[in-house]
Amino acid sequence: MSNTLVITKAEEYNNAVISLLFNDKRAIEINCSSVEDNSILNNIYVGKVKNIVKNIGAAFIEIADNIICYYKIDENPNPIYTKRQSENRLCIGDEILVQVIKEPQKTKQHVVSSNLSFITKNLILTSGNKRIGISNKLDIDTRNRLKDIGSKMDNSEFGIIFRTNAKNIDDEELIKQINSLTEEFQEIIRLAKYRTCFSLCYKGQEGYISKICGMYDGVLDKIITDDKEIYDNIIEYVKSDRPEYLDIVEFYDDNMISLEKLYGVKSEITSALSQRVWLKSGAYLVIQPTEALTVIDVNTGKFVGNKKQQETFLKINLEAAKEIAIQLRLRNISGICIVDFIDMELEESKIILLNEFKKYLSEDPVNTTLVDMTKLNLVEITRKRIKKPLYEQINQI
Repeated sequence: MSNTLVITKAEEYNNAVISLLFNDKRAIEINCSSVEDNSILNNIYVGKVKNIVKNIGAAFIEIADNIICYYKIDENPNPIYTKRQSENRLCIGDEILVQVIKEPQKTKQHVVSSNLSFITKNLILTSGNKRIGISNKLDIDTRNRLKDIGSKMDNSEFGIIFRTNAKNIDDEELIKQINSLTEEFQEIIRLAKYRTCFSLCYKGQEGYISKICGMYDGVLDKIITDDKEIYDNIIEYVKSDRPEYLDIVEFYDDNMISLEKLYGVKSEITSALSQRVWLKSGAYLVIQPTEALTVIDVNTGKFVGNKKQQETFLKINLEAAKEIAIQLRLRNISGICIVDFIDMELEESKIILLNEFKKYLSEDPVNTTLVDMTKLNLVEITRKRIKKPLYEQINQI
């Protein structure tokens, strides 16, 4: 199966930057940002504590004029102070170094953290969790090798997480990359003490660059764009961090048909925003986001089965489970999700469904957890919140 990353400025959406990841001609991820939308995700600022709410264990940090962010105190035991009022605890007026880790969603603010991180294709360097972490997708021999490399490094100040791509890098190169990241990180922290409040100390990657950075080795077969500025940014990035991708970056220049129309950008987005999703069998899903959670209902629709009713229901549910996993990723649905599958009487069928559903959800690069099936046969899922869901991204264009 081939994977193509398409990046374009779509006229249909006010020249917003749209990136679509296709797997064998089917879109499995869509992200968009308006020209005016300068995302601050992963940026590091000198922020000021504006308020502390003890009963929810949170502080509210201002990182720029009128940009107030949520900060969970118990998850950030070691703030990096640039100016402080007390030696004992976080206080109103303190200035600390924070990184934006979640975009605002609906009525919720940006979320910031003192657990700073630098992300490359092979490594993540962290200032919060000072342990050695290793991708659980790696085999035991590779995990032991990477653990040995990490244990030889001085990790009293930083933690190291080895990503899946680190398996292809030799020991000497990994150590070189760790040292380089450490020096960059230390320099940011050193200079932050002399920066004024609200200073931007580190700029996160553009969304499409971040996507390329996070892809596993050998997964992408083509990166194509028709925008010269975007093309130049991609080339600059892959030369420095992913030289193996130089041969697959393509600039599209065809006056006969635009890249937007060639890949059906408008129809892909329209489909991904539709409440109803038809399955090949004739059954369908109804996907409805609410303020608190997303509800997905599975319906038999036009499905006509020749087998017994319970076998028919299991077949529909298995088809639906596979499609739901795709739709969660495609629409960037996050937080709590409740799925109302077609009721099945046999416990064996329920176990088969849950096991298959877990397998499909595990393919999502964003941390997604199947919690359980309730007594009412509703399946609970949680998906990590990072970026806005697709419908919010589109509404803000």
